[in-house]
Amino acid sequence: MSGLRWTVSQLGARQHYGIPRGFEMTGSLRALYTDIWCRRGRGLLSHGPLFARAVAGRFHPQIPSRKVTSFSTGALVQSLRSRQARSVRSRYLDYARVGEWFCRRVNQSLLQVQLISGVDAFFGFNTACLETIQLLRDRKVLTIVDQIDPGAVEEQMVQEEVRRWPGWQDVPGKIPEEYFRRIEAEWELADLVVVNSKWSAAALQQRGVDPAKMIVAPVGYEPVGSTSAIGAHARSNVLRVLWLGTVNLRKGIPYLIEAAKLLKDEAIEFIVAGPLAISAEAVASAPPKVSFRGRVSRTETADLYRQADVFILPTVSDGFAITQLEAMGFGLPVITTPNCGEVVTPGNDGLIVPARDAEALAAAILQLHRDRALLAAMSLAAPAKAGQFGLLEQTKLMESAIRNRMEGVKIQTGGN
Repeated sequence: MSGLRWTVSQLGARQHYGIPRGFEMTGSLRALYTDIWCRRGRGLLSHGPLFARAVAGRFHPQIPSRKVTSFSTGALVQSLRSRQARSVRSRYLDYARVGEWFCRRVNQSLLQVQLISGVDAFFGFNTACLETIQLLRDRKVLTIVDQIDPGAVEEQMVQEEVRRWPGWQDVPGKIPEEYFRRIEAEWELADLVVVNSKWSAAALQQRGVDPAKMIVAPVGYEPVGSTSAIGAHARSNVLRVLWLGTVNLRKGIPYLIEAAKLLKDEAIEFIVAGPLAISAEAVASAPPKVSFRGRVSRTETADLYRQADVFILPTVSDGFAITQLEAMGFGLPVITTPNCGEVVTPGNDGLIVPARDAEALAAAILQLHRDRALLAAMSLAAPAKAGQFGLLEQTKLMESAIRNRMEGVKIQTGGN
């Protein structure tokens, strides 16, 4: 036991419920509050349309359902309302609105529960825990918010990309200040702020968060399904480079396309899988060797990892990017930038290039294309790196860091 009993509040299924699963593994999970939890009918729903399949995925067998409180009916209504949000501004204001709705429902339940100061602790995620932190602060319960991305600093970088690549953004606009005020209020009220990378920690420090209040806790990773193709990559002369994730400016898609243009005469294919968030004109600017697959299922994702030779993440900014670990789990070396979670050891299991540098990106891809011995060695080293981020181990490290920080810093719940 960590010495603390955790109540987790989580909108959605981020990282396959990694935080509550980790606490359950250490024996310290008291309860999980979430919007949707599919208690029955998963088999039937999993064969239905996309929305039904998404609902079926709101479950994890490692978390006992008796510990889960969900608000499924209300959440489905909120989801239908959210589909009306079209602009970037309306979308993020809607995130804030749903976050407040969720907090109100969680608070109604928590008011019926006896929580003990010094024993119970709360873990929530940005946008969806402000009102709950306010409630539990008054009850002198330790509160932690996980800021999953670099916040307003990241948005500033995205807007720089919008200006650099005019016409690429699919839905014009920028994230409103009201959204950032909400998450920054969460940072202010919480006893501690968890971030998943040093990159995010530096961004929050720019926004005034005391470094002594932050804990850097990398994302935990557990393989999903078989990774049987490990070490079997690069079987042909053609190098297959995989992008997996939302196709947007923040993740650096223009630089991948420019790198592909520089490598147009090489036997290299680029597979871009994930929901499109760039304009049709931007997609059309890519050379023929770039194939856009759109949104893919979890089964299709595993197949893409097995078919690829290299994973690419030319991100401008990411809080962590668990796809790095997923790819390594399948034996793929990763080419990425410093602007995300620290996973790659350059020259051992991947390469790191500067963000916003298509030429450096192309050079790294070409290096692995031409040096197949290096590619093979990296492919063999990659799974071991992914194994260093096991969910149980990362949870224990985070709990230890929290205990140490509680001893060294005056926690607000201790009596201000």
